[in-house]
Amino acid sequence: MTLRKHKIITIDGPSGAGKSTIAKLLAVSAGYTYIDSGAIYRGIAYAYNTRKDGGSIEEFLHDLPLTFEFGKHTRVRFSGKDISEEIREPDISLLASSLSQHQPVREYANAVQRRLAADKNVVLEGRDTGSVVFPDADIKFYLDARSDERAHRRHSELTSKGSKPPLTTVKQEMEKRDADDSTRAIAPLVVPDGAIVVDTTGTDIEGVLNIILTHIKDRDEQKK
Repeated sequence: MTLRKHKIITIDGPSGAGKSTIAKLLAVSAGYTYIDSGAIYRGIAYAYNTRKDGGSIEEFLHDLPLTFEFGKHTRVRFSGKDISEEIREPDISLLASSLSQHQPVREYANAVQRRLAADKNVVLEGRDTGSVVFPDADIKFYLDARSDERAHRRHSELTSKGSKPPLTTVKQEMEKRDADDSTRAIAPLVVPDGAIVVDTTGTDIEGVLNIILTHIKDRDEQKK
């Protein structure tokens, strides 16, 4: 494990497993900074969706006017415009999954994450944070749940934000993204080596957080 002053906790898993919610709560509980890797990919997708010219992915990423602020709230800005809500739309999520299969896009996102984690204790969640971005993280988790439950969670999240897609559509899009992420050639969705797997099916947020905190406490005690 790389020697460093600051600790890194990663949480990976498919859509609707509870990664974002748990990562945010864990960051607050531990006094860490929460970094939403998905927001980075969605920000790239939003920007890509607005481009007018052709050109290569590398040219598109060069000097891309995207900025990210992670802390109590996640803020993503494109050319100064706050796009934090727009990037959560289903079409942007699907485009983000497609773009993530390009190595230059992953290198861009990985560089952002590593830069942000360089000088602080962080909790990161995504699909390859523990397998690729930070394989030497201090502790790694992988959250999962049955597909039906994950689809209901995602549908409730979108409904609460004013979007009302049919549940069947949400499930189909989620399953497509899961399949894309799990079978892509570059950094596929996998259980990272050494990760603690937590099935969140039928467990409320408080219960999952308690499980995570217990594992962290046990790991810290083992190091003493």
